[in-house]
Amino acid sequence: MTKERIIEVQSVKIEQATILIEGDGDLVLNKMNARTVRELTAARDGKKTIKEVPNIWEDIITAIHWRDGYPVEDTYRDMTEETLRDMLTNNAPCITGFGLKKSFCQAVVRNEVDTYATKFDNAMNVTARLEPVKFAEYFVDKTLMSPKRGAPVLVYINRFSDWSSQVHITYTENVYTLDQIVNIINMAGFGLGIGSGRSSGYGRYHVVGVE
Repeated sequence: MTKERIIEVQSVKIEQATILIEGDGDLVLNKMNARTVRELTAARDGKKTIKEVPNIWEDIITAIHWRDGYPVEDTYRDMTEETLRDMLTNNAPCITGFGLKKSFCQAVVRNEVDTYATKFDNAMNVTARLEPVKFAEYFVDKTLMSPKRGAPVLVYINRFSDWSSQVHITYTENVYTLDQIVNIINMAGFGLGIGSGRSSGYGRYHVVGVE
């Protein structure tokens, strides 16, 4: 005879908030561009490839996460400076929710809020995959970088000034209160920042509001 067991499932009270952040310095956004992805994918698959003549506008455009994506890959040769200008006006560059949460968890440990970030990681989620960035000015910086092998290469860096964004979160207050979460985000902005070039001081920010 099977004995019945009654289990009471307690509901998890989930709260939502939007944290508004504002940059304290320039923001640099650069990910692996589409041309590099194509070349690495072909090499991984053992395909014989012909070295592409770089289209610098494709390299610049596809090195950014865009709110509405970017032109499809088979039109990469047609990307121009005008394409970039149009996207800066009618689309939006983005920071990633993954990168934001990772920096928040690092801030918990580095600022000795807790020995490990496990509790914070379980208590708070960044719900948006991409968070659009508002900005006043945009620049393309050229710099030489030295790879592990071969000669230095010229790379293009996307830099935004007077920027702001927001962070959409869900959380439970059984471990951290909203005030504590906001303060951790503020500490992450001061000491870690977001985007590329953080080790050089780019991407620092502070919290300006909570909704």
